[in-house]
Amino acid sequence: MKLFATQSKTDTFADELEDWFVSSSVRLRRGAEGQWRIDVGADWTIRTNQWRLIGAKSIVVTSEDDGHQLGLPAPIDAEAKANETADGLRISAVSLDARTGDLTISFDNGFSLQVHTWSSAFETWQLYRNGEFYGAVGNEGLR
Repeated sequence: MKLFATQSKTDTFADELEDWFVSSSVRLRRGAEGQWRIDVGADWTIRTNQWRLIGAKSIVVTSEDDGHQLGLPAPIDAEAKANETADGLRISAVSLDARTGDLTISFDNGFSLQVHTWSSAFETWQLYRNGEFYGAVGNEGLR
């Protein structure tokens, strides 16, 4: 079932995301022109421009950190740092804010991966299953 539809589907979509994602692993991949892929399990891909990985006490790394040295000995490789941190973790919960379209993927160790909506009109992230477009999420949820 394709979910590209009206905002009224947002609550159902959030429940389905959790069903689809729980127990899966994630892998982040840097794409072209600032685009990122978040592979969830073997079938699902989220495409977004911005994300952040939150640890137990602070932000571990964000897409905005990528390539910046920030006073460190070498520039941050956000892809490598996120994947090293998430290696072996399994998704324990998924939440989608129906007002904003913000997505939070929670892991079994208390860490979380967040994809936020950064525009009032732009669809900030898109979901694909085996390469097939499922839906886009922006302000006010599923579109």
